[in-house]
Amino acid sequence: MSRKEKIQRAAQRTASEAREAAKRQRDSERRARERREFTTDDHRHCSVCWTPIPLDADPPICSDTECAEKQRKRESSRKRLTVMLYLFPGIAILLVMLQVMGASG
Repeated sequence: MSRKEKIQRAAQRTASEAREAAKRQRDSERRARERREFTTDDHRHCSVCWTPIPLDADPPICSDTECAEKQRKRESSRKRLTVMLYLFPGIAILLVMLQVMGASG
């Protein structure tokens, strides 16, 4: 391979690398521009149907009546479970204590 061919290949390789670098730069600038154009206001989502709602919505549900009903049922079920988680072990401890006190008395 002559010196001229080596220089020509190196020039072609450098030119292709430069084209690829320029293409990557254009693509990254395009993606950055698209990200800037696609912005949304701050919001949260309905905990039932995942519709966007304002940040200050309390409870976190939309104005749909079905969502309100489902949220009410979920909340009452959660409260019932919480009561059971404290009540049943308390009753069990009380029964054990009564049995221990009755056996020693």
